[in-house]
Amino acid sequence: MKKTILIFGVSSFVGSNLLESLKDEFRIIGTYHTTPVSIPGVTCLPCDVLRKDYVSNLTAIFRPDITIYAAGMSSLKECQLYPKQSDALNSAGAVNCCVAAERYGSKFIYLSSGFVLGGEDTLYREGDTPFPATSYGNSLSTTEFYIQRSCLNYLIFRCAPLYGRSFNPTHANWFETLQTAFAKGEPVYADDTVTTGFLDIQLLGKVIKATLAKGVTNRLLQITTKDTMTRYEFAKLYAKIFKKDEGLIQKTTGLFPAESPKNNNKNQTSHHFRMDTSNIEEILGVQMPKIEESLMLTYKRLNA
Repeated sequence: MKKTILIFGVSSFVGSNLLESLKDEFRIIGTYHTTPVSIPGVTCLPCDVLRKDYVSNLTAIFRPDITIYAAGMSSLKECQLYPKQSDALNSAGAVNCCVAAERYGSKFIYLSSGFVLGGEDTLYREGDTPFPATSYGNSLSTTEFYIQRSCLNYLIFRCAPLYGRSFNPTHANWFETLQTAFAKGEPVYADDTVTTGFLDIQLLGKVIKATLAKGVTNRLLQITTKDTMTRYEFAKLYAKIFKKDEGLIQKTTGLFPAESPKNNNKNQTSHHFRMDTSNIEEILGVQMPKIEESLMLTYKRLNA
């Protein structure tokens, strides 16, 4: 009998793609807030993650073996502009779902981000203390800390920026915006100050499945590519692999919002988020790909 996974935020970019990755091996229950979802074979229900009692009752009804929190805000600028909303969705909502999962014996999976780190030019390890430089990072860091101190059966995946196509046509992500601009022959504006990994969202699904199959629990694991680059460099590489016009790419700055008071270096003009992946590689017995390898997999999948 298939195990049941409850995905909070199944209409989101990450949630919808994880649904696609996991639906063959698991029975999926999905929730959405304002964007209704209808998927054959999948039960999808409206849910406000800020309503603690509703979240608890929903979890009690379905008794999922695994709960994944894929709701929340992921835009650095939006989180900086609306810090209360960021805290509510990235922290309070996640805590509500975590408490419900803990109460009904469900493994809780939280999808965090490398932006909980400070942005210094160093290789960050999982044991390093986060010093977030953004409101987004602050809200995620708070939730990481709560889960590690309060949950008895959890996994935290601290991810590099994930890219791919969304199942929600009304909210295009940056990757889709990039694809559309190339397709129309319009300028592609890409930041050249923030250095991160870039991982195909489908690869995260494979990592989650493999980690669950091995029974890993109570770990924070960093998931990223072996190398890093800026969005500008990523766009250049994308144009090369997808055979697009590199001349359309325009270098910009300003992706990173104003630093929070926790950031000690106020004059920092570039930000680096290199994460060590030795633990997940040891657990799974594989090497995380380079960005070019990830993009080649994307190219093959999208052109299939």
